[in-house]
Amino acid sequence: MPLTDSSEVIATYVTDLLIANKAGFPTPVEDVWYGDQILLPHTPALCVMPGVKTREYQGASLRTLNTIETLVFVYFDKLIDVQENLHGCSALADAVELMIQTNNGSDNTLGGIVTSVLCQQNEPGTTVKQGALMMAARLSFRSTSKTMLLP
Repeated sequence: MPLTDSSEVIATYVTDLLIANKAGFPTPVEDVWYGDQILLPHTPALCVMPGVKTREYQGASLRTLNTIETLVFVYFDKLIDVQENLHGCSALADAVELMIQTNNGSDNTLGGIVTSVLCQQNEPGTTVKQGALMMAARLSFRSTSKTMLLP
C-alpha cells in the first residue's frame, strides 16, 4: 500500500484498528466512533477525528513531507469516584496509545500507509457529555509520510 497524505485515510485506518480490537483493552471498549459524538450511548467509548495536516517541500521534485494529526478521544465513564475513574481512563488511554503506535504489535507505520506514527500528547481530564461530568483523555497522534504533490 502506498504512503498517504490523507488525514481521512489515516483516521479511517485508526478507527478500523480500534473497532477490530475493542474487546482487548484493559476495560473493553463499548463503542468506537468516527468523529466526536454529542451523545454516547455506552462507555467506555473512543472517538477518532482527523486533525491538522501540514506539508513542506522536500527538494525541487515536488515531493512533500506530510505531518498529519489524528485525535482519539477516550470517554471512560461518568465521574462517580475520581480515583477509580482516573485510574481506569489512564490505563485505557495508555493501551489505546500503544495499540495505535505499534499497530497492535506489528509495526508503527499503520500498515504501511505512513512512514511512522507517534502519540505526541496524552492529556487526561474531564468533560461534560449529555449533562454529566465524565473522565476522559485526548490523545494526539502525529503521522508522517512523504508523497508527490502531483501524481
